Amino acid sequence: DLPGLAHFLEHMLFTGTTKYPLEGDYHEFMQQNGGSANAYTTCYFTNYMFEIKPEELKGALDRFSRFFTEPLLTKTCTDREINAVDSEYQGGSTQPWWRYIGIMHQSANPDHPFHVAVGNNKVLRDEPKERGVDLYEEMVKLYNECYSANGMTLCIIGRESIAELTELTLSLFGSVVNKGVTMPIGDSVSDKPPFLPKDWNRMLLQFPVQDIKDLTFSWVIPWQDPLWRSKPTRYIGHLLGYEGAGSLCQVLKSKGLISGCSSGNGNWLEGAFSLCNVSFDLTEKGLQHLEEIGQHLFAFIGMLQKSPPERWIFDEMGKLAEIGFRFGEDQHPFDLCQEISLSLQRLPPVEVLAGKSHLYDFDPAGIASVLGKLTLEGARVQHQAKCLEPRCTERDTSYNSPMAFLPLEESWRAAWSKAVNASGSVEESTKFAASLGIALPKPNPFIPEDLSLKPLPKDPPQLPQVLPGAPPLAGLFHRQDDKLLQPKAHADFLIYTPYVCKDIESYVKAELWCRCVSEALQEYAYDAQIAGMDYSISLGPTFVRLALDGYNDKLGVLLGAVTDKMKSFTEVPDDVYSIVADAYSDEIQNVAFHSKPYSQCSMRFTELSSKGGVFPSYKRYETFKGLKRESLSGVAGEIFHSGGCHVEGLVIGNMTAEDASKLAAQLVDGLGLKTPLTELPVRAEAKLPEGKTVWQLEGTDAEEPNHAVFLRMQMEDSIETDMHLKLLNKIIGAKFFDVLRTQQQLGYIVSMSSAPTTHFQYLNAVIQTEFPPDYVRGRINAFFDEHLKNVAENLSSEEFETCRGGLLSDLKMQPKSLGEEAGRYLGQITTRAYDFGRRKRAIDYVEGSASVSSMKKFIADLEAAPRMYSQVKKTHPKEDKPLPEGATFPEDPAGLRTWTTHQETVQSFGDSAEWLHIDKSVGAAAAAAARHNFSPVSRA
Repeated sequence: DLPGLAHFLEHMLFTGTTKYPLEGDYHEFMQQNGGSANAYTTCYFTNYMFEIKPEELKGALDRFSRFFTEPLLTKTCTDREINAVDSEYQGGSTQPWWRYIGIMHQSANPDHPFHVAVGNNKVLRDEPKERGVDLYEEMVKLYNECYSANGMTLCIIGRESIAELTELTLSLFGSVVNKGVTMPIGDSVSDKPPFLPKDWNRMLLQFPVQDIKDLTFSWVIPWQDPLWRSKPTRYIGHLLGYEGAGSLCQVLKSKGLISGCSSGNGNWLEGAFSLCNVSFDLTEKGLQHLEEIGQHLFAFIGMLQKSPPERWIFDEMGKLAEIGFRFGEDQHPFDLCQEISLSLQRLPPVEVLAGKSHLYDFDPAGIASVLGKLTLEGARVQHQAKCLEPRCTERDTSYNSPMAFLPLEESWRAAWSKAVNASGSVEESTKFAASLGIALPKPNPFIPEDLSLKPLPKDPPQLPQVLPGAPPLAGLFHRQDDKLLQPKAHADFLIYTPYVCKDIESYVKAELWCRCVSEALQEYAYDAQIAGMDYSISLGPTFVRLALDGYNDKLGVLLGAVTDKMKSFTEVPDDVYSIVADAYSDEIQNVAFHSKPYSQCSMRFTELSSKGGVFPSYKRYETFKGLKRESLSGVAGEIFHSGGCHVEGLVIGNMTAEDASKLAAQLVDGLGLKTPLTELPVRAEAKLPEGKTVWQLEGTDAEEPNHAVFLRMQMEDSIETDMHLKLLNKIIGAKFFDVLRTQQQLGYIVSMSSAPTTHFQYLNAVIQTEFPPDYVRGRINAFFDEHLKNVAENLSSEEFETCRGGLLSDLKMQPKSLGEEAGRYLGQITTRAYDFGRRKRAIDYVEGSASVSSMKKFIADLEAAPRMYSQVKKTHPKEDKPLPEGATFPEDPAGLRTWTTHQETVQSFGDSAEWLHIDKSVGAAAAAAARHNFSPVSRA
């Protein structure tokens, strides 16, 4: 009867402990020592986590453990933390997932313990007061009764030995009291069903804020966690969500009814039950053929129900799971710790790593049992789309979103019942499914066979080396992995072409063409994806990017199929274009008109400050509306042949230099690239005007209840500037969060960070808020006025050394995967700096040159830097939150520049700004390689 109470308790635990009573001390300690901390609450668990540099693990654990032995649960923080929970609730009010959660809560059986809610001011403050309930006392009661040692699991990853970690754990967590609580998990928590049939087996219609069209079939099934050895739903989900030849997804795509499908479970809603969900992303045509989509689904389910489960499918899944686990890439400890702590709640300790992925036991009866639950009588059919607005005459009780519960149409019931039964025999069901084009998958041809490691050179280079090549391949960088030692590789190719940035129409055509190629390949490439190999074709500002990763054994086979399709894809088939165009239309409208306010700030700033292949989403949408399938005729030739190409690439992993060169040659030859460019297309970044500028913009989403303020301070790039900004973030970043979010309650999204571009470094500060944006801007300014002055005048050597150590811990962290390593190098390639040794020089600078005095000098430079405030003001009629007692709007400083238009400002600023160009010479890679001593490597 207090929805969101556990979430509120999660917030209150951060208000201090007996030994460490200062609010904000916990987060500040973590951030200054190279770490971070967070928590989240789901239906059945609250998970608290942190990461820290190894040397400070004991100090961090000492602070962390006291959450569970001596929290202050400071009563005076009650109203403030209720507001923090409400801000989180408001942030999700327009999001489809949270609206779905609200409806699940609304439709649950009141006699069953299942309920789910984020919490908000209404249910945590107003309603308890009306009922005479003391929320604080109820929160303390929940902590005292439920935070028990026998219901808690703990994972610690550190450099210490197991014996040392055990001793540390016992000393710090041994006093957590075992209260003998009974965990409310499993089918036996209640003899009542979680949802009554009359409330579940019906049609749910939803009118979304975003442009979404989907259809989901859901079934409540017995809780599946106890079946972790056999995982029946893994087998079923693989077949229902399969996208290869003859699949349910492929057949419905070929009819133009869907653009995608997936099969999954109930995620963190599960605990007293499980869910089996099959979801379809609909096309416009699909909106008119819901009965047909359901007919195909139930025909396939009927076939599976009557056919014995296939052992070879299970064995193939098991083999891929075993290979995936054996050669799985390392996770960051922060992520791995969370996963293990949750797995300890559900799996035997010896299985917390392997038990989630491995398929140990083939259980045909278990599979059949779950399939038997997927009946028409047990299905909820959820449909959301913009066109449903007139029919959504009800409101959900959590988010007040338009929706309606209706009986399933009788014609649907009749058609779906006939499809699932199909005369009752396995032969007839199989025959009926086959008549629709649906069949079981065939054996996967992409299962890797050669998992050996290539011999390493005597002294493997620690940074990518440039390999010799002939234009249009102008820069191929390679590093053979000698650390992760897995039979995998990652390849990235940037194909620069003037066509994609010639004008916005060319860009949108190229964007659509890339997506059409991917869609046309999906039936073929899906098997590669589930076998651990993947590719992507995407568009950068002046290039087409083709990326591949996975087991190197068959990566060349996948590349060959992709380049063959790209080269031959001169005409786009109707069915492919309709699927892609439908999904693109929804996606680009959502980005243009339904992005969160802080994201709108970022998009507008990019539009303002970047030149060359940067086209805003609202203009791309307008351009897209004027295109049709025929508009893409010949685009492949325009991209790759009309004006020439320039190719740069990166290959790392279990590939020799010769392998990398062959892969690059395969790309160039496969696409038939002949003519090199003499100069790359123009790209540039703008210097911001001196002083302070406020850019006031109107929000694009009428349903969004929040404003946003995004501050950027711009400084020219250098290692010194980069490192001082990172040090400053260590020193005051946690304080920014504590002061403006925790204490002043300005919003749920509050963050401070630094970010690089090609020519600049930025100090960023962002707040998404229900307060007036001018007031929030004033609070941001007041924070920096106070804290930058404090750093300049009072920064101690002790605090500086703590933050220096934290930053060095971040910089020295080794990549945990090829993808992470590639990301570090690719940023240098796309900015055309090719400075792969910059991180090492940054470490040297922080260790040897950065100091308290250099930090104080830097503050003076930062305070003189240009400031740009992007302010997005909501159009929602909801009133702003009133200012706190005694608060006033800030008085604007003299000389403050104010911009109040959008496109006119972009145009006028672009005409007058100073633009810094990104290197467009075709020899930049070779020149940088010589400059940084990444000398060419002989293939011999």
